[in-house]
Amino acid sequence: MNLGENDMSEDDRTVRILRTIPDEPPAPSRIDIPRTMDEGRRRRRARRWSGGVALAAVTAVAAGGGTVAVAALRPSSEPAPVVSPSPSTVAAAPAPAVPRDCTVKLLPTGDIKKATVSSGDPSGHYLTGRVYPPKLEVYTVIWKDGVLQNRPSMPGDDGAWGDINSSGVAVGYSFTKGEEQRAYVSTGSTVTPLRGGRATANAINDAGTIAGTLGDPYEGTPATWAAPGANPVRLRLPSGFRTGEAKAIDEDGTVIGTVAKRNTESTGYLWLPNGKARLMPLPEVEGVKATYFWPESVSSGWVYGRAVRDSPDGGSRTFATYRYNIAANEYEELDIPLGPLTLGAANGWVLATTGHFEPIIIAGEKAVPLPFYNKMKEYVTSAFSADGKVAAGYTTDTTASDPVANRPLMWTCR
Repeated sequence: MNLGENDMSEDDRTVRILRTIPDEPPAPSRIDIPRTMDEGRRRRRARRWSGGVALAAVTAVAAGGGTVAVAALRPSSEPAPVVSPSPSTVAAAPAPAVPRDCTVKLLPTGDIKKATVSSGDPSGHYLTGRVYPPKLEVYTVIWKDGVLQNRPSMPGDDGAWGDINSSGVAVGYSFTKGEEQRAYVSTGSTVTPLRGGRATANAINDAGTIAGTLGDPYEGTPATWAAPGANPVRLRLPSGFRTGEAKAIDEDGTVIGTVAKRNTESTGYLWLPNGKARLMPLPEVEGVKATYFWPESVSSGWVYGRAVRDSPDGGSRTFATYRYNIAANEYEELDIPLGPLTLGAANGWVLATTGHFEPIIIAGEKAVPLPFYNKMKEYVTSAFSADGKVAAGYTTDTTASDPVANRPLMWTCR
């Protein structure tokens, strides 16, 4: 069956919007990774910055879908996971110098081919995703150790799990028929709404603290929930800022997100466990202060994201990937061009895609390409374990039967 533009999901369209589509089928990578990293290290010697204020424009990824019974996928009858949140026991064990012997496997989805992976937990056991049955509504799924679980889908339309912790507690949000956002939590055999009315839930740590936003899209207030059944607590906005979003939460309770003034784009912001909060500074890109910094993830005190530099006339925009040490208030530029989502492990490894959309792990001064699945060459990476040994994502190749052929994948390394 040939699929046209109307058969593409919103995830598909977003992937295509966020990147330049090649005119020809993707060729093998043209990036000389060792040389590029050497050049990057030369450029960044003695380059560490602090101070400044970053205005950030954060792209919201919409998702198309709905719900059907998850039993239609004929998942494993494996018992539901232990769901009571507990303090994290996921420590960064001593890691080898680089990932070794990495392999890739297709995650099971019954007879349905098209699916994506949206998040994973620090232990590397759990993954969440979305499945796209032909001509049916999209629904959410969860895997444990690569096995599809018999857990209910999120109610409402456009449901997506934004995060899952090491106890298997997942959080996300969907839309009501009236187009209002509602936040949900999955604790095994049930999916229940979070308190607070209109809301999104974007992240959860192993202590069970949930981070998200109250209110309408782009008009909300950042908030946290101490537990799945707790009332939300609004996070303080800095003076002069009227909206914000909590995007991710570290294991120590640090929340990263964005805040915005009226009629301006957003800026990176930190809410710290000690109750203090501050705007994120701007890094320099090749000696020039960035226009924005877009925070994307946080792990063990490091924030990962992209610096954006606009030309003086506003006619062009360039990107560079950085990680930011919260305690030291310093940025470090990563050494090769990377895609729009960068994930860090507790051991310091980094999962991302290259400028040619190939999956890669950066470990110190080494870059390790992850194996391709079934000769497909374009990927999105979306989950990384604390020890760096489990990664996950999905393909986005164009094929004869799919405008974007999504295949959910898990990589494992030693």
